Amino acid sequence: MNQDYKGIENLLSKRIGLGPDKIGQRQLIKAVNNRQKACGLQKVSDYLKKLQSSASEFQELVEEIVIGETWFFRHREAFSLLRKYVQTQWLPSSSGDTLRILSVPCSTGEEPYSIAMTLLNSPLTSQQFVVEGMDISQIGLDIAKKGIYRKNSFRSHDKVNYKQFFEVEEDRYKVRTSIRNQVKFSTKNLLSAWSPNHPPYHVIFCRHLLIYLDEAARNRVLKILENLLWDGGLLFVGAVETPLIQSPNFSFMSHPSAFAYQKNCQKSPQNPQSSQKFPLKKTPSPSFGKPEAKKIQVSSLQMAQQFANQGRLEEAVQFCQTHLQENPIDAEGYLLLGEISQAKDDLEEAQRCFQKALYLRPNYRKALVHLVLLRENQGDRQGAAVLKSRIQRLDNLQG
Repeated sequence: MNQDYKGIENLLSKRIGLGPDKIGQRQLIKAVNNRQKACGLQKVSDYLKKLQSSASEFQELVEEIVIGETWFFRHREAFSLLRKYVQTQWLPSSSGDTLRILSVPCSTGEEPYSIAMTLLNSPLTSQQFVVEGMDISQIGLDIAKKGIYRKNSFRSHDKVNYKQFFEVEEDRYKVRTSIRNQVKFSTKNLLSAWSPNHPPYHVIFCRHLLIYLDEAARNRVLKILENLLWDGGLLFVGAVETPLIQSPNFSFMSHPSAFAYQKNCQKSPQNPQSSQKFPLKKTPSPSFGKPEAKKIQVSSLQMAQQFANQGRLEEAVQFCQTHLQENPIDAEGYLLLGEISQAKDDLEEAQRCFQKALYLRPNYRKALVHLVLLRENQGDRQGAAVLKSRIQRLDNLQG
């Protein structure tokens, strides 16, 4: 890649925080070539100059690069936790306030609409909440505002009440007006300036963004999100993003497959409302965990770990499989492959991997904990209870 492409990479990093290693070289070159042709420019150097001087052309390039993958009720347990939080924590202390929720990036709108559908069934009235969908892509927002979707916006394992939420006509699903009215969409770069007087959000969904940012941008975004969030509010992130939340001002919420943090309440004379009490979970944040040192070769496993933390799950799977071909009885390799499969929503494969890890290491506590969460999520309370008893016996022996 020549210096002109490097200059474009740096510009993307500076303005929207996109990490140079988060976008494939082929994808960047293709996007730049498409925009060069549209602008009638022969040289990449000329296109770089245009990018530096034209905000509208920079936005066009962003539209070429940003690919939003989303669907209704993506990772349904997050919406289960949202409903539980509203019913048990926010409503009892709301004092007539309006619940404010931010979905960023909201892509083509499936997530903020799913939030509105959840809240109307929580139950809240339409006057009690507002959802804001925010994204850098104007094309995505145009689709969101229309609220018309096709089958690719749904997944078979995430059942949706079509009749309640949509007007269905052949293969078109139009979000009902009553739900569209609850969501306000806006174009904004999360890294841009925010007014210090901006009203806080009680809940923020920011899933699958952090893994695409470089370290500096990620730290800025996390600070912005923390400042925007109400004391006691929830921050939802993607499964592989949980190791990135390091602030002592957040506590991980112990809810299977939800991946959310609650902002700890800070008492302040200037903000008396912040003294409201919420029962915070002190469960430590989950992570992929670093493999212990071994005598066997672990480079493939370390690469799998690195790709998993970046959200590049397909590549992480490949390195995991390579490691397990070389080390077929390594329990940690199966544990990591199970965690990656869980992040991909392949729960059947995740369970198989965790069971294999437990077979290879019968007292492997991490594998036991993962299986407990999976079985609870599947409604197998009896199976989860058996595994919990096994964990308790292990803890008693170690204690």
